[in-house]
Amino acid sequence: MNLIKQKINWLAITGQLGLLLHVPAGMATTALIIALIFEEWFALIPFGIVAAFSLILGQLLYRLRKESKASHLWDAMIIAGLGWLICSLIAAIPFCWISHLQLQSGVESEVLQVFQSPSNAIFESISGFTSTGLTMMQHSGLFPHVLQWWRSLLEWTGGLGLVVFVLALTHLNKEGFQLYYAEARSEKMTKNITGTAHWIWGIYSIFTGIAFLLFFIAGMPLWDAVNHAMTVISTGGFTITHTNFQGYDLPIQVIAMFMMLVGAISFAVHFRVIREKEYGVLWKSWQHRLLYIFAIGGGLLILLLNWWNGLSEYKIAAFFEWISALTTCGYSSMSLSLLSPMVKLFLIMGMFVGGTTGSTAGGLKIRRLIHLVSGVVLRVLAITSKNEKHITGEFKENTSPPNQEPPGIVLPHTQMSERLFTAGILFSLWTSTLFLGWFLILKWVPSGRGLDALFEVTSAMSNVGLSSGIIHPDFSTAGKWVFMALMWMGRLEIIPALILLLTIPMIFTRSSKHGKQP
Repeated sequence: MNLIKQKINWLAITGQLGLLLHVPAGMATTALIIALIFEEWFALIPFGIVAAFSLILGQLLYRLRKESKASHLWDAMIIAGLGWLICSLIAAIPFCWISHLQLQSGVESEVLQVFQSPSNAIFESISGFTSTGLTMMQHSGLFPHVLQWWRSLLEWTGGLGLVVFVLALTHLNKEGFQLYYAEARSEKMTKNITGTAHWIWGIYSIFTGIAFLLFFIAGMPLWDAVNHAMTVISTGGFTITHTNFQGYDLPIQVIAMFMMLVGAISFAVHFRVIREKEYGVLWKSWQHRLLYIFAIGGGLLILLLNWWNGLSEYKIAAFFEWISALTTCGYSSMSLSLLSPMVKLFLIMGMFVGGTTGSTAGGLKIRRLIHLVSGVVLRVLAITSKNEKHITGEFKENTSPPNQEPPGIVLPHTQMSERLFTAGILFSLWTSTLFLGWFLILKWVPSGRGLDALFEVTSAMSNVGLSSGIIHPDFSTAGKWVFMALMWMGRLEIIPALILLLTIPMIFTRSSKHGKQP
């Protein structure tokens, strides 16, 4: 028996999935240009086939949409869930294919041996597209420029979102907003969703250029600056070396912290600053005030905790780790094994909260934290003598008024506790998924490293990328798939993944009913 009855428009779903497949096709085309620049001829066939395959399949699926009825929000959730999975699988092909070609040609490289494994290639692809930053690139060795570019481009594209790229090139209107909402976005900057997508894409490109110039002027090599500009503004965290940011000077690390914070600020706020010249909005919004307070106050607390635990020499590095955790970027300038359990737990809190809504940051988001705290405050105030009449005055024995709001919580009728309810639901889903992932991962974690496992799971779920050393190329394949599922669900903020799971029994139920018909 189905508890949820929902008609699913599969023609609309396949058609819009076809639109999303144009994104990896365009990305692979840029990779062909990089291969030509660096004369990496071995990459032309893999990326050429990926580009052609994605484009042709995307066009075939999109043309099915012409005969379909309008899609609904449920369909959009399925599209978002499936789209990110399919595009990630396609994006994994170059990692595996090129590594195999290079090793066959006699190239000796430990990192290429890692990516010859399909599970490692898919892990890297999902981590990149979800702008997480957990990586299998932990060994030294030759790694082609075209794959370095591919990793950075995955995060740059994923940080903005597959749907935003599609909306910037199409005019989907209502269906476009449904997809936009399904990808965990809701901010609007113009009257139509296409204009909003254009502005987001433009702002994103501008800040990418600014990050590149700042890195390059500070002394970062040209190629490093290009790649890190893409992964810092997307708060993704991939670097082109296996040592992350440990080898860069202080000015470069300071620039990275600044750009991480820029990426964690809502695009709607950036829009109002750039378009409307409302500079005060950077401080007027409570979630942005808290972002700055958390960044500075949390960084100082990290320094205090380090001093308390006898690690006072890691001042800048510890502050860097905190900004990276809070903004969910995932850059690292020191070995996290040096940190005390207290500091690791505090970093877990920062990763769990994340940046602001409408930004490239992951995590639960500061605005939802505000709503949760507001709910607690309203509940406490309901007990005071001034407000107790909302509880005692409406109490009737053996009765329960229909559609009753929480006692003593008085909100405008237009809201009716919706924000508190939504934040509470997502918090419940987020924490339950997080603890389920932690429970499963403990199967493959050495005894005594439970906190490190929680750190790693939170990093995956919040799309951060900081690693305590649990995840590595030799980690259990089943464990890697658990991490992949957490990264995928965290990027979509769980609901589309849940909708996709709820849709599966509907398909089988419908098939069985059709099978019984004479």
